[in-house]
Amino acid sequence: MDFDHTLFDTDRFFWVDLKCALARFGIPDDAWEKSYEAIWSSGYSLAKHLEELARLGTVTDPSAATAMREALESAFSDLRPYLFPDVLEFLDAARYQGFELILLSFGDPAWQSYKVRASGLTPYFTQIAYTAQEAGKAALCTERALQYGELYAIDNNPADLDAMKASIPRLQTYLICRVELSVLEGADPLVRDRFREAARYLTIPSLLTHHRCHSLKEVSFSWPN
Repeated sequence: MDFDHTLFDTDRFFWVDLKCALARFGIPDDAWEKSYEAIWSSGYSLAKHLEELARLGTVTDPSAATAMREALESAFSDLRPYLFPDVLEFLDAARYQGFELILLSFGDPAWQSYKVRASGLTPYFTQIAYTAQEAGKAALCTERALQYGELYAIDNNPADLDAMKASIPRLQTYLICRVELSVLEGADPLVRDRFREAARYLTIPSLLTHHRCHSLKEVSFSWPN
């Protein structure tokens, strides 16, 4: 399973609440976005973001940057409210029915691990793996494929699902979209930020066929005996 935009409402956490929290420290929107674009491809972390803001001259006092990071980590120490409403019920049901749950997540390993732990999800998974390499999930999935007869993957990124299914043709893939498409038609930038990153994945074409869904309740497994 994927984490961001699949289990975790990343845009609400990052582009709405975390962005607003940094604005209260005097970080303007243009500096926030410029610094984010500079570092996201290597795997986001709050530490990297603050370092880039310092490089741009937006945050000039190292002690202020440290205090800012500590204040933000304290304010966002409990990320359970950012889980989508169907997540815990789905994970509980899958474990009850005997599935081993594996989390494969793209991003800076320390930052991703922080989010997963703060979301309370660590105990649900028998394996958790992070990769800072784009399209790196396919290799992680292939490494684990021989252990299991029946395999399912749930992700919001069609490119990752394409790569995983190309490597493991028997993989049953679900492309989940948590975006409320109607709100993207509006002109309000604050509303668009609510689905900012998730909406980007709608522009990525699917080269292979995947089951499409908007909720984990739509995922249908052949439950093991």
